Amino acid sequence: MALTWEIGDDEARQILALPAADRYRSVLMLLADWEEAWGLKDENGWIVRSENGNETFPLWPHSTFAVACARGPWEGAVPGAIPLDDLMESLLPLLEEDGILVEIFPTPEEKGWVVEAGVFGRDLERELELGG
Repeated sequence: MALTWEIGDDEARQILALPAADRYRSVLMLLADWEEAWGLKDENGWIVRSENGNETFPLWPHSTFAVACARGPWEGAVPGAIPLDDLMESLLPLLEEDGILVEIFPTPEEKGWVVEAGVFGRDLERELELGG
């Protein structure tokens, strides 16, 4: 699996230790910098979490974090790269249309920051404008 950026164990531990809201802000910056997000896939396609009547699409800034969550009900799932253009132009509008929320950066111990796909897209667009 190709990695866009190298991440060391110490850096990964520091990022994982952040509260969900801070991981959300980190994801916005990392996606703007590296122009790539990661999801998990299995033989049926992209992993979507269904819980309490809500569906969420988990999203990570690096495959290392996605792999760490590929256990329990996601055992056997593999990370899949999502180019930023595909995320912004295709995936987020589709998730919004289907009423699926985006779960930003869940960890093995904690759920991610859950946000509507349109809100995440607007936040990411603002981050891209700041970086440009």
